[in-house]
Amino acid sequence: MSPLVITLVLLAAGFYVGWNIGANDAANCIGTMVGAQIMPFRRAALLMGLFVILGGVLQGHHVMKTVGKGIVITSGESYRDARGGEPPPKLAERFPEKRLPDLAVFVALLSAGLFVTMATFTRIPVSTSQAIVGGVAGVGVGIVGFDGAFFKLAVLKKIVGCWVLSPILSMTLAFVFYLLLGWFSRKVNTLAWTRVLSVLVIVAACYVSYSLGANDVGNAIGPLLNKYPAHGAGLALLGGVAMAVGALTFGRRVTETVGKNITPLDLGGAFAAQASAAFGVHFFSMLGIPVSTSQAVVGAVIGVGLTKGLAVVSGRNIAQIVGGWVLAPTGAALFSCLTYRLILWIMNGTNP
Repeated sequence: MSPLVITLVLLAAGFYVGWNIGANDAANCIGTMVGAQIMPFRRAALLMGLFVILGGVLQGHHVMKTVGKGIVITSGESYRDARGGEPPPKLAERFPEKRLPDLAVFVALLSAGLFVTMATFTRIPVSTSQAIVGGVAGVGVGIVGFDGAFFKLAVLKKIVGCWVLSPILSMTLAFVFYLLLGWFSRKVNTLAWTRVLSVLVIVAACYVSYSLGANDVGNAIGPLLNKYPAHGAGLALLGGVAMAVGALTFGRRVTETVGKNITPLDLGGAFAAQASAAFGVHFFSMLGIPVSTSQAVVGAVIGVGLTKGLAVVSGRNIAQIVGGWVLAPTGAALFSCLTYRLILWIMNGTNP
């Protein structure tokens, strides 16, 4: 296969993942704004697309490096940095180009994209971050087996730990923030405060869209960074545009789940949820950790709901969402591992 065809196939796979992220995570950016009827979906999706692209281009490189180089050990240099000492001889055999093979990158992206597509059509806001990390880890297992020496386990542990911490942080911030907003609203003019809150909700939606771009563009095209290290800005732009297109074309489905089906939101609740989630995602983006925007926003929406009591929070919808969070990384990892091994078996005629 010619280098041009390989490049086009890999870029198409990265675009597909970015499209899926935009379609599924549009809810994270504009779900509460649409649910509170501040702005119609189409206009909100266009606004989201602009800030997603800005976040990806300006600050998406942090997570791109983690997803592209921080999970599977593919070179002697990364092995010495992660574990010390000299790498085993089979490292060079498995990764002669000191990066994931093109087939592995393609399978990882395809696996993550397929699982997010299925979730989007079933209206479940899954974690695209978890799906792509699972896809990359899965092809790593497909290449080297369950040999921990070829994985940056400390980085993986940090990522998983932040997956747990992110929704808890957002939920706590939203809970406190919403109570403070309620206290303040009782001391000011109601009509003026309503107008201010409407503007603040739009600002918060722009911020969470920017944070989504900064974090999840790395999930869409991070695996391509090793192959095209000199084109990080262009890859980030590609990922941002793909996410914007995904939000505009298929973002409405999951938006309704987050904006309307977890707990009823007023203007203050929409602002508290958006701002809290945006802060949490942006914080982890600066650390280079691919966290779930879905988890952050859902956690924040739950935090707002808890200020009114457990009865107003839909336990059934939350259980369905959490199930999707568990299924996305495990399913993507298993699918990518088996698919990679199957393709190699077909190509080589023997079990690789």
